[in-house]
Parts: sequence; C-alpha cells; structure tokens
Amino acid sequence: MNFFDIINVPLGYLFKGIYLVVKNYGFTIILFTLAIKVLLLPLNIKQQKSMKKMQALQPRLAKIQEKYAQDKEKQSMETMKLYQEAGVSPMGGCLPMLLQLPILFALYNIIRRPLSYIAMMGKDQIAEIAAKYPIEEGTAALSQLELAKLENIINFDFFGFDLSIIPNLTSVYVVIPLLAGATTYLVSVISSKISGSGNNNAAGNMKMMNVIFPLMTAWFSISLPAGLGLYWIVSNLFQIAQMFFLNKILKVDTSFASVDEVHFRERKKKKKK
Repeated sequence: MNFFDIINVPLGYLFKGIYLVVKNYGFTIILFTLAIKVLLLPLNIKQQKSMKKMQALQPRLAKIQEKYAQDKEKQSMETMKLYQEAGVSPMGGCLPMLLQLPILFALYNIIRRPLSYIAMMGKDQIAEIAAKYPIEEGTAALSQLELAKLENIINFDFFGFDLSIIPNLTSVYVVIPLLAGATTYLVSVISSKISGSGNNNAAGNMKMMNVIFPLMTAWFSISLPAGLGLYWIVSNLFQIAQMFFLNKILKVDTSFASVDEVHFRERKKKKKK
C-alpha cells in the first residue's frame, strides 16, 4: 500500500459500489462525479459567498485603481488591504478546480488500475490473470485496463465509446478532450463574472488561469483514458449548474460595499470588540 492509497482506496470502494448497482462504466463515472460534487458542496457554498462579496467590492476597487493609478505598489497594497477587511480572496474562482486535483489523481489510478481498485484483486490474482496472456519478447506488459477488458471484468463501453481508450486527434474520441477543455473554460469565465474579477486589473493571475486551466484539461484528457475526460466534462457541467443556482439563492452581507473606507474599518473594529 502506498501513500496515495489513503484516497485511492476509499474512492475505489465508492466507484465499485456504484458500478455494482448500475452495471455501466460510463454511468458509474457520472454518478461518482455527482457524489464527489455533493461531498464538496459545503466548500463550494462558502467559496461562492466569497465570490459574491468580491463582486460587491468592484466599485471600491475601481476607486482604489483610480486614486493610485500612478503608484502601482500603493494600489496593490490598498487592494490587498480591502480584500482582507472584506474577507475575500481574489483567487476564489480557482478553488473549485484546485479541489479536483487530488480527486483526479485518485480517479486516474482507479481507471488505470481497475483490477486493484474496482475488482479489489491482490497482486497474486492479477499476476495469475496476466500469466494467461503471454506477450512477445520486447513487448510492454499488458496493462490492468487491457487485462480487465480481456477478462470481461469491466465493460468499458458507453454509447459506443470505449472509455479505456486514450483519445487521439485523428479519431472521434477527440471530442472528449475538446469538450473537457471547453467546459473548463466556461467554468472559469462564469466564476470570473460572478466574482467580478474579470473587470479587476489586480486579478491578472486569475485571467491567466482562465486560459491555462482549459489548456491543461484538454492536454490531460487527450493523454489519459477517455473515462477521465468524461469525469472532467460531467464535473464541469455540474459546476456550471451549481454556480448559477447558488448565485440566485445565496444571500450575503454586502453592506461594506456601500460605505466609505474609514467607516468600514471602524465597523470592523467594533465587530472585533
């Protein structure tokens, strides 16, 4: 057992449990994705509240930029001071995507090694199966994905797509990384609009991430089994729906946005007392 099994094994049991119920690999990934999103919902609610506060700060941020237009260092200091007083983060829109990374790594291991994490087979059992399929000298050993298909342990078909295949630019499977990248971009853009950071010069890093994350997603999706790309697409679509829904129902205190800086700081001091 390695260190990453701390997350691989529990998620593997969750994945296996869903698969035993639905008996479909693609729907298992979809339901697994939704289960993860539900588990992360409290953190997403907290983050979206922060984003709404960020949006309310935009008029005050604009005043800071105008007041210190010739002094970028002072502008940056006053901007960060305002963020701290309001309790918001300019990088708030990135958090939902960052939270996916350890889950993605775990899911990659689960998809890459289905005999270990879905069928829950030990090394000896896997070795027995591998011994049934001798390979030519100099040829790479069969992967667990290939062994699982050969033994019909898992059916990777999902509406005609083999989710164990790694997509390439010359096949129909290219639609998976393209959709994964496109939906990641939509998540970034919508996050920026909700937080208002798209109109904030101090959020240049966020704008850069809006480009980097979709490209990374597309690259990983075309380099790894299609099942992982499906996870990313479903996760992004759910994230988009969740952001729109939470943006409508969440109410946050934005009174700080309508008071001047002095009164705002005095109000914060009184709250601390």
